[in-house]
Amino acid sequence: MLISALNDYYDILADAGEVAQPGTSSQKITHMIMLRPDGTISDIIDVRKEGPPDKNGKTKLMPIEAVLPERTQKSGIDANIIEHRPLYIFGLNYDKQSNIFTPEDRTDKAKKSHKCFAEDNLQFTEDMTSDIVTAYRNFIKNWAPENETENSHLLNIAKEYSGAYFIFCLDGHPEITLHSENGEIMQKVKTSTNNGDQKFDGICAVTGKPSEMARIHDKIKGILGGQASGGLLVSFKNSAFESYGKKQSYNGSISIDVMKRYTEALNILIREPKHHMYLEELTVVFWAMSNDDSAETDAFMSLFGLEDDKADASEVNEMIANAVNALSEGRKVDLSTADFDENVMFYVTGLAPNSSRIAQKFIYRNKYGDIFTNTARHQADMLIDGSKKQISIWRMLYEMKSPKNQNEKTPAPVIAAVFGAILNGTRYPDTLLEIIVRRVKTDKIINYVRAGILKAYINRNLRLNQKEEEIKVALDKTNTNEAYLCGRLFAVLERIQKIAADTDLNKTIKDSYFSSACSRPMLVLPRLIELAQNHLKKCKSGKKTGSAIYYNKLMGEIIDMLGTEFPSTLSLQDQGRFIIGYYQQRHDFFKDKNNENNNTEGEM
Repeated sequence: MLISALNDYYDILADAGEVAQPGTSSQKITHMIMLRPDGTISDIIDVRKEGPPDKNGKTKLMPIEAVLPERTQKSGIDANIIEHRPLYIFGLNYDKQSNIFTPEDRTDKAKKSHKCFAEDNLQFTEDMTSDIVTAYRNFIKNWAPENETENSHLLNIAKEYSGAYFIFCLDGHPEITLHSENGEIMQKVKTSTNNGDQKFDGICAVTGKPSEMARIHDKIKGILGGQASGGLLVSFKNSAFESYGKKQSYNGSISIDVMKRYTEALNILIREPKHHMYLEELTVVFWAMSNDDSAETDAFMSLFGLEDDKADASEVNEMIANAVNALSEGRKVDLSTADFDENVMFYVTGLAPNSSRIAQKFIYRNKYGDIFTNTARHQADMLIDGSKKQISIWRMLYEMKSPKNQNEKTPAPVIAAVFGAILNGTRYPDTLLEIIVRRVKTDKIINYVRAGILKAYINRNLRLNQKEEEIKVALDKTNTNEAYLCGRLFAVLERIQKIAADTDLNKTIKDSYFSSACSRPMLVLPRLIELAQNHLKKCKSGKKTGSAIYYNKLMGEIIDMLGTEFPSTLSLQDQGRFIIGYYQQRHDFFKDKNNENNNTEGEM
């Protein structure tokens, strides 16, 4: 699905003039080499532009984009026409410690690279006579790396040399560039590409047409954690995966034309900030099949709480809030006034590096209106007393990890399953319930995010099974579920202990008994009720007699609703209900202005 969708998206990019023509590719450039007619360098100028300020107001220089003849994808020594890499152009290595240039290295890579560059480019430009090509040929003929180790122009950019990428222009005429679209080199590139003989050696799996198959696919760059040189989405490096006598990526049955189209489209999406985000070790890429999908991508980012700094974020967030309110009240979401096209197809895919290859972890496709509504439904399901705003996907993943080890990564299959549940409105993965319950019991931290996740899991599971939703946004005093009542009771018992102490405690019953009470209420709660009676006796002689009477009455009401005995064990879902009951009862204490020691942080 991914390659086919990207192949289709290429046509949209081509109509908008955002993709390079066949035989060319877009390359990031940092410096321009100005050549005199005799091929000597008159100057090397920095052509980077100042980028947008970050959150701290700081800016940094960003490379410009230049359309050059198609870049090589080979891992070994292989030159490009109009080379942009310093090692090939100059044949020199820069030693940072000694601050000198040298053509020497252990494998003679610099010498071999420059020789390859010189031979290929002189052969390709033979018989060309324009001023810029003549200067370029003279540069190649006369440049001797061993004589240029102290070249002043290179020393001026020494610290940036290894990460620099170059283009060429004529001295005094920066508008006359070697890669000019109407120049001799680019015209020859386009002619040779269009006139190339194509052989038909298979049926393309995407188009279904006889085509020349791609043996090696172009690399995808910008994947989080991937190699700087890029990775392969389609790759057969192990003979065990080959079949029917086909070698390498011939097994993928992707034509050269489709290969060029999907790789170009994906590289453009990854380069544009509005079309991707990073989650843990995943690069999540998304786009709409539309000429202008800004409205869809902006709203998508806002749905996950990621675009608060955008000028129109407040307008989008208001629309999301209205959708969440409508769903919470059982009404249909009205998208008639939305800027985006609710019927356009929207794609979301998660990619992760695997050595020199790229693994697709998930891909989801749906009408954008359905994705918007389903994601708003997710936010409505997560809504719980104490929620301050939409809960971003990052915050969900954060709460799934130990606060003592934030370097641990959420498994990609879990992220994929959560994404699928959100975008498609389907069940959350059982793993999500297991992780959150375990984290609460281990960390003794219960905040609105963790409580909201548990509420969303339980209610959605019931709703999809055609049952009535059970957990309300705020404390539900009519809820008779035993696990929920046990959670409420534990919150009351903890509150009584704190009132009796009349000071901050180093250790409460929550620290000692919460995990056990959550799993086996019958074993723990009777003992804590006896302990609470002793605490209440202390309260009666103190300053908080009124509070003690209130909590004693509340404890009795909950016990009466529970019946004659407590449940012996609780299932995983019931443990989630216990945690929610505890959270909502405790949060209700803090909301009540008549109670002392108010706290509105929402973290228990």
